[in-house]
Amino acid sequence: MKIIKESFEENGFGILNNIFPREQIENIYQNIMLDIMKCVNELNCSLESYLTNVTRWLHPSPITESINVFSETFLKEIACRFIGEEVKLSKFNIISKSAYAKGSIPCHQDIAYSRDDPYEFSLWLPLQDVTLKEGTLEFLPGSHLSKIEPAVDFWQPNFVDKVFLSSHWQQNHIATPIQAGDAVVFDARIWHRSAKNESGHNRFAIVTRWSRNNYRPTCTIPEKIPAKFGMWNCGKLTELILKQGLLDCFQLHVAADLVICIPLWQEKLSNGAKLPFSIDVPQAQKALENLMILHNASQLHNGGDAQGVVYPNVWHYFLAPLSQWLEQPEAYSKEGL
Repeated sequence: MKIIKESFEENGFGILNNIFPREQIENIYQNIMLDIMKCVNELNCSLESYLTNVTRWLHPSPITESINVFSETFLKEIACRFIGEEVKLSKFNIISKSAYAKGSIPCHQDIAYSRDDPYEFSLWLPLQDVTLKEGTLEFLPGSHLSKIEPAVDFWQPNFVDKVFLSSHWQQNHIATPIQAGDAVVFDARIWHRSAKNESGHNRFAIVTRWSRNNYRPTCTIPEKIPAKFGMWNCGKLTELILKQGLLDCFQLHVAADLVICIPLWQEKLSNGAKLPFSIDVPQAQKALENLMILHNASQLHNGGDAQGVVYPNVWHYFLAPLSQWLEQPEAYSKEGL
């Protein structure tokens, strides 16, 4: 591991080959899928609907429980051996790119999202072979030595990944195809992304975050900069907009709660209620349905949307026209809407 650690320190990442037998990894994946099916049945939805909207599970979760001991023992042993001293587990996730949700994850630095509890490095263990078609991790070598930028809010509607589009990234990034049983270790400060899964097959990974016991970040981690509607405020804003819309459109006084507001809006849209603003009704219904699945999975399974698709779709197909009408109802009246 000495050579790999030297590469890790210089470039910010490295690959550990053949650390687990393929059979063990395949067994872990099968157990995870059994747990996912239990969650699917709990929400009374299809596997496609669930995996379309839920692409990350943060421990503790019914999805991560079966690998908790594995992470705390076997993965910890690997992390300790790699870094050369005792480490502690900060957090771990299971992340998926399925045939139903195959999008890329934009360029970002992990440490920027953990200002209050920063960790030092990640161990990324795929549960399938990851070729260029499955959506490899991609890194910008040496970027872990540059300054930390504010956390990238890729949940913003119409987000553009400017780092990915830059000539510097295009000319210098490195993709990391690996096999099941291998792992990628990378510095929490490095700029990285994951590509789109174009294989048509599932690609799951266990992602563990580690720090040495005496770890103290030597860099300044900037505060998060909330967008108008994005990662850190979209949930609350959605509740408020849906609540206000029910009041102004239908004189319904309800709490700002997705569990209350979404079914009421779904009922209105299904019954063909006349709206004072224009939307694509089927797309709005689908966006609200997807949001309900994500919300329930968040509450019950500690699930999330790693790819940042669900809330931007709700914004585009429903919240944007509704909020515009709420702000300027007289303009819509003049236009005959």
